[in-house]
Amino acid sequence: MRYNKQELVALASQTSQNFDREGVLVMRERQDGFFRRSEGSTVRWFRLRGNLLFYLKGPEPWYEPMGVIILGNHQVKLQSQDENGHWPFQIVWDSGVSYRMATFLETERTLWLKAIQLASYDNMHSRVQDLKDRLNAIRPVIDITNYRLQKGIFVDMNEVPICELALSCDNLLCDAHGKPPSPMVVIYAKNPKGPCIEYGSTEVVEMCSNPSFSKTILFRASDGLNGDTMIRLVVYDVKEPVSDTTVPMGFTSMKLSMIQEAQRLRVSLCTKEEKTIGFVTLNGWSLEPSYTGTSPVHSNDRSIEIPQKVLCHRRSQSLPPRLGLKLKFPSYGSLIKQNFLNSHQVTYRFQSGLGGDITVHEIMTEPKICFSMPVQLLNIYIERERELLEELLSVGEICSQWQNRQLELVSNHVGLLKHYGHAKKCMESIDDVYFKASCRKDDASLEFAPVNLHLQRMWVHNDTLNKTGFHDIVTAGAFAAHTHKTERSGGLIRLVQHVKDINSSKAELQSITNKIQVEYDNVVALRRLRDELSGDMDRIIMLLQAKQIEEVQAILDGIKNKAKSILALWDPTAVEETLSYIGWPKDYGYDESDGQTMSTILRLTEQMNLFEAVNSDCETLDVSSSSSSKEASPTEDDPSTCTSEPSMSCDKKNPISEEIEEELQFHNDYFKTEREERISLNNSFRSVRSAKTTEPSHSLDSTKTRHGSLRYDFKSSASLEQVSYRCLVNNNKVDKRKTPQGISDALDDVSPLDQTTRDNNFAYLKAVGTAIEEALASLIRFVVEIIRTANGDHTEEQMDVIRAQAELLKKNVDGAARWLRVSHAALRLRCEAPLWARENAVLQTRRDTCFSQALTTVTSGLLCWLCSVPSDVVVKLLSSGLGPLCGFEGLLSLYSNEKAMWGDMVVAVEDLQTVVFQLCKVGHGNPSVPQVTGARGALVVKLPVSESLYSKFDVKEHLSFTITAVFFNIGINEKASLAEALGETIPQYHSNSDNLDRLNKYYHKFCKVFPQDLVAITRGVMTFRKPSSRSKPLEEVMENLRISVHKKVPRNYEVIQLASMAVRQMNGVRFTSCKSAKDRTGMSVTLEQCSILASEYHLAENEVKKALDIMRSEGCRRANTQKNIGVRKYAFTKKQVMTLPGDYRPPAGTYGITQT
Repeated sequence: MRYNKQELVALASQTSQNFDREGVLVMRERQDGFFRRSEGSTVRWFRLRGNLLFYLKGPEPWYEPMGVIILGNHQVKLQSQDENGHWPFQIVWDSGVSYRMATFLETERTLWLKAIQLASYDNMHSRVQDLKDRLNAIRPVIDITNYRLQKGIFVDMNEVPICELALSCDNLLCDAHGKPPSPMVVIYAKNPKGPCIEYGSTEVVEMCSNPSFSKTILFRASDGLNGDTMIRLVVYDVKEPVSDTTVPMGFTSMKLSMIQEAQRLRVSLCTKEEKTIGFVTLNGWSLEPSYTGTSPVHSNDRSIEIPQKVLCHRRSQSLPPRLGLKLKFPSYGSLIKQNFLNSHQVTYRFQSGLGGDITVHEIMTEPKICFSMPVQLLNIYIERERELLEELLSVGEICSQWQNRQLELVSNHVGLLKHYGHAKKCMESIDDVYFKASCRKDDASLEFAPVNLHLQRMWVHNDTLNKTGFHDIVTAGAFAAHTHKTERSGGLIRLVQHVKDINSSKAELQSITNKIQVEYDNVVALRRLRDELSGDMDRIIMLLQAKQIEEVQAILDGIKNKAKSILALWDPTAVEETLSYIGWPKDYGYDESDGQTMSTILRLTEQMNLFEAVNSDCETLDVSSSSSSKEASPTEDDPSTCTSEPSMSCDKKNPISEEIEEELQFHNDYFKTEREERISLNNSFRSVRSAKTTEPSHSLDSTKTRHGSLRYDFKSSASLEQVSYRCLVNNNKVDKRKTPQGISDALDDVSPLDQTTRDNNFAYLKAVGTAIEEALASLIRFVVEIIRTANGDHTEEQMDVIRAQAELLKKNVDGAARWLRVSHAALRLRCEAPLWARENAVLQTRRDTCFSQALTTVTSGLLCWLCSVPSDVVVKLLSSGLGPLCGFEGLLSLYSNEKAMWGDMVVAVEDLQTVVFQLCKVGHGNPSVPQVTGARGALVVKLPVSESLYSKFDVKEHLSFTITAVFFNIGINEKASLAEALGETIPQYHSNSDNLDRLNKYYHKFCKVFPQDLVAITRGVMTFRKPSSRSKPLEEVMENLRISVHKKVPRNYEVIQLASMAVRQMNGVRFTSCKSAKDRTGMSVTLEQCSILASEYHLAENEVKKALDIMRSEGCRRANTQKNIGVRKYAFTKKQVMTLPGDYRPPAGTYGITQT
C-alpha cells in the first residue's frame, strides 16, 4: 500500500472534534528485548477517523502518532474479562493478521466495538451514497453530461456560446499549519424551475492562494441557459487528487446576466457562516445579441474556405486591460457538422511569451462514418463473394471427380458470406451510436469498425500575432484484427511475405496463379464494358428520339471501341480448353455415393437465389453436409500458413496473355536479422508494379479508363487482390495427410473429350463472338441511316428495329460474359486446392478487417483536411498530381500481441495507397457523407466538398487523387524496453527506414510545387505567412528525421515527433494510434498540441508544462477515457508511468489500474 506519511501525521494530529472517537486502549504488541522477543501490554491513545484507527506513542492526546490500522473487511471478536480486569477484543482479517486490544470498562468496549464495526469502507461508502441520495432529493444536482443525455441535447461545434467565463482567485485562506490550499472552482447553473446542473470546473492549481485558472467555461443557450439563470461558484480545496478528496472552502452566487453586463467582477467567497475566505475574479465576454445561440454557418459555406473567419466577443476589460481588443470564436463549417457529432469541447486561455493571450479551443468529436463506411465496404466484399459463388454453382453437374472439390470451394465462399453478412447486420443494427469503445475491440461482430475513432481538433488564436489556425489529429486504435488470436508474432506483414515467398519459389506456380488472376480480370473488365455499352446504347436511343443527332456519332464511335475491346477479351480457344479439361459441358452420371454432394450443391444453388432476394440475411446459407467437405469459418483460429510448396497438376499452356501484376514487395524481410543491403531505391518497402509483356489482342483501348477492372492502374502500388489466388492451387505431390478427403489425387485420370465434341464446342463459342460483331454492325447500319437524314427524322418502325438490335447486342455480350465467368470457375476447379482456399479465406478476412478500419480512419482525416487547408493549397496540391500526405504515428511495442498489431497496421496502411479518392460537389443529388464504390482492389471513395472548392478545379481529372501514406512506429511503454532487450525491434527499424525513403520522395516533389524559399504554408491561414521564429525549417526537420531514424537508440521517440512536424509543415493529415487510442495516444496528442502552441503561437516557456498538465487532466483526452471504460483515469500503473519518457507521463491523480 502506498501512503503519504506527512499527510497521515497531519491527519492524526488534528483537534478532537475531527475524530469519530478517541480514548485510551490497552494494546497487546510484541516488545523487542536484548536477548528475546516477548509480548507485552502498552497503554496508548487511539483515534478513529473514517476507516483509519491511529494510535499514539503514549496514553495522552499530545503524544506523537506512532501507527495506523486500516479498517475494512475485518471481523471483531469478543473475549471475557482477563485476570487484569481488562475487557479484551480482537480485530481479525482473513489473511490472519490480528490486533488484540482491551478497555478498562465494559461500557467503553461496547462503544469502541460499535464505532469500529461502522468504520469499514463498505459501510462508509453506503452511508455516503445514502447521504448523497438524500441531498439530491432535497436539492437535485446533475452533471452536464447526464443532463444533456436526459434532454437529448447534442453539442453543436458551430454554436456560439452566450458567454465565456475565465476565473482567478486571490487571498485564499491557508489551513491551520499555514499550508496554502490546492483550489479548484466548480460552476453550478440553475434555472428557476430546473435542476441544479454541475456545469463545469476549472483545473486544480496546487499549493496556491492566488491562482489564475487557464481553463475557461462556455455557457450555451442550447442547454437552456439565459440571463435569469443563477450561477453558483464553489471553491474546493483538493486534498488528495488520486481519490478526488475535496473540501469546500467558500462560494458565491449571481445571475448570468450580471456576468454578461459587468464583464469583470471581483466578489468575496464566503462560507455558510458568512465568513470570508478569499475573493474570486470573473472575466466574462458576451456576444452581440443578434448572434447569441446561433450558428455562424452561411449558405455558401465560406467558413470552410476561410477557416480563420470568426465571430468576435466584445471585450472592454482584461488582465492586463487592452481596450478595443476582441476575443474570437471559430466557425467549423457545415460539412464538419454533417460528418461529425457528439463533440466534447474544452477551452483554455494561456499566456503568450509576447504578453498577450492565447485562446485555445480543444474539440474531440466522433465521425459518422465509423460504422457506415465499413458497411459499404462489406457490401462490396459480399457482392464479390456472391459473384464467385455464382460462378462455381453455374458449372452445374460435372463429373464426379470434381464435385467434392466444387463443394469445398463453395463452402469457403459461403463461410465468407456468412461472416461478412453477420458483421454487416450487426453494424446496421446500431442506432444513434457512432463510436466503438476500446473495451469492445475483441467483439467479432464489430471487428471491421475502427476502435475509438475520434477527430481531435485544436483551434488557436494569438492576440498579439493576430494568428489563427486549425490543427487536426485523427486518433484511432491500431488497424488490427483483434479477434484473430493465433497469429502473435508478426501479423499480416509476415503472412503476406510468406505467401509471396512461396509464389516466387516456383515459376510454374507463379504462371498458373497469373492465369487465374488474368481470367478474373477479364471477367470484371468485360462486365464493366458491357454496362458502359448498355448505357451508351440507351443514350443513343434517347438522342434519336429527341432528334439531337450531333452527339450520336461520338457515342457511336465509343461503342465501336468498346465492342472491339470486348472482342479482344473474348478468347474462345482458352474458354474451350478450360471447359474441356473438367469434362464440361457433358452430362455425367454420378453414383449414389455422390448423390449427397450434388444435393448439397443444388440446395446451395436454391439458397443462392434466396440470398439474392434477401441480401441482408446471410444466415440462410447452409453448407452442412455429411460429405467429406468441412465448413471453414474465416473467423476460426487458423493454422499457420502451410509451408509446403504447391505445384500444378496441369501442364497445358493457356493462351491468355500475361497482364500487369500487382504484388506487395517488401524490400526488407522484417523478420530476419540479416539481410542484404538495398540494391536500389526502387526496391523499397513501397509496393511496386512489375509490368509484364501484354498482347495487344487482349488489351483494352488505351484511351478508355478501366475503373472496374482489377488491373486498373491509377498510381497505386498494391492491391487487396494480391493474395486472392496466389497460393490456392492443387499439388499432386502434396502429402496426402494434408489433402482433404474426397478430392481425387489423380485428376489427370479424367477422360478427355473426343476431338469432335471439342470442335463442336469451339464452333459454338466462336459463334458467340461472331454474333456480337453482326449485332454491332446491324445496329451501326440502322443508326447511320437515321443520322444521314436531313433533320434526323425517323419512323417508329425504325426506332423499334434499333431497340431490337440494341437488345440483341446486349444479349450477345451477356452471353460472352457468362461464358467467361464459367471458364473462370472451371479454371479455379482445375487449379485451386481447397486447403489453400480455406487458409486464404482466413488471410483475406484478416486483411479486409484491417483495411476497413484504415480506410474509415483516413477518410475521416481527409474530410477535415479538405475543410481546414486553404482551398488554393488544396487545388495546387491535387492539380500537381502529388496528392495529400498522410502521416501515421504508431506507439506500439513490438512485444507479444502488439507485434501482430504492428504487422497488421503496416499492411493496412500500405493498402490505402491503392484507393482512389474523388471529390464530389455537395447537393444536386450527391450525399454530404463519403461513399465507397468500385470493386475490391479498385475502390473509389467519393468525398463531399463545398461548391466553392469544387468550382476552383479547371480540369476535372484533378478531382481524383491517391494519397501518400507513411507510417512511423516507436514504442514508449515498458514493453517496448523489453522488446529492445530481446532484439524484437529490428522489423520496426527497417519499416521506419523505408517509410523515410518514401517521405523523402514526397518532400522533393513537394518542394517543386511549393518552393520553400518563397513561402511557408501554415495550416488554417488564408495567405502564406513567414514561418514562426520558433519553427524549424522543413529542410532541417527532414535532415534531423533522417539522423534520428538511422540512429539505433532505444525508444527513440524523437522519430515520431520529427515525422509529425514534417507532415504538418507539408500540409499533411496526422493520425496517431496505439492499441486502443486512449492512454498512450492521449499523451502523444497533448504533447503535440503543446508543441504547436510553443512553436507557432509563442506560448510562454513557463506555461508549456502547465498547459500540458491541464490538457491531460482536464482536456478532451481525459474525457475519452470516460467514454471508453467509464472511468476518468488513464490505464497506467505507477511503475508503468515511471518507465514512460518524461514528456509522456500523465500528471498525478489522472491514472490508475483500470481496463485498457
